Amino acid sequence: MTSHSPPVSGKPAVAVEPAWLRYGSAIGLPVVGAAIGWALVLAAGWIADLPWAPFQGPFELVASLPQPQGTLAVAGLGALAGLGFLSLLVNDRLRVTVSAERIELRRGLRDISTVEGARVDAALFDHGTLVLLDASGDEAARARTDITAGVLRAAFRAHGYRWLDADPHDDEFELWVPDTPDVSPRADALLRAREHARKKGHHAEADQLRDALARAGFLVRDRKKQQFWRTRPRRDAD
Repeated sequence: MTSHSPPVSGKPAVAVEPAWLRYGSAIGLPVVGAAIGWALVLAAGWIADLPWAPFQGPFELVASLPQPQGTLAVAGLGALAGLGFLSLLVNDRLRVTVSAERIELRRGLRDISTVEGARVDAALFDHGTLVLLDASGDEAARARTDITAGVLRAAFRAHGYRWLDADPHDDEFELWVPDTPDVSPRADALLRAREHARKKGHHAEADQLRDALARAGFLVRDRKKQQFWRTRPRRDAD
């Protein structure tokens, strides 16, 4: 028996980030990079004359470039750097495809999770994170995203899935501190590693460690710089 009603439409619903964010970053990041390069050329001579300024060698080199070719070259390098950041951003963007049969989560070109529709009891948006819950309260999937709650809600409701405005297990999560007695040594080590990965901005590594924690029997969520955990419900399939 499925945990949601029949779909309103047989066509899958696709949820992505707002158009202004996608197109704005595609245009804005190269432009900002070029502007930084242009400003660097303008300031290079002034900075090179400051006796206390670090990296005077590179600034002197930039200041000595022939003009206007030097400005154009440095601005071009800045635009290329902006495109590099854009590539990283695109590869980290979440795309959610919802149908009655399954929910597919892709980040860039990577499939990060496919959940059978029959397993999903409810979906919700939890502080910038899409969460799929099964009937036992286990998390079938959790993925950070810049897709708005309204877009996700519409996609799931279009196929009869239950949408929650709040996490029904919110009060079960506890703040993690090192050596918490109720957390196994293995999970504690994973949480330490995940905290380090988050501080370094290594989101993909943090996601992998979150999956490892789920296999170890613990669910984790983030609130700013802190991690919260709860015990993963046991299912018959486990």
